[in-house]
Amino acid sequence: MTDLREFLGRLDDDPLLRASANLRTMSRVREQLERIPEMAWMGDPVEVRLADLLVLMNQLMTRMR
Repeated sequence: MTDLREFLGRLDDDPLLRASANLRTMSRVREQLERIPEMAWMGDPVEVRLADLLVLMNQLMTRMR
């Protein structure tokens, strides 16, 4: 858990890291979505890295504050 907290803390403290992490995450998510067939169901699983999920959640929570 410490690594996750440290990662999120660094995202909050360093705007340059946050910007690059957001761009990298969005690029990887886009790649994953492009691999999904058009006829896929909304409930079909998609593989997302934990670090990418944390970046996205952090961004959403920041917008809600």
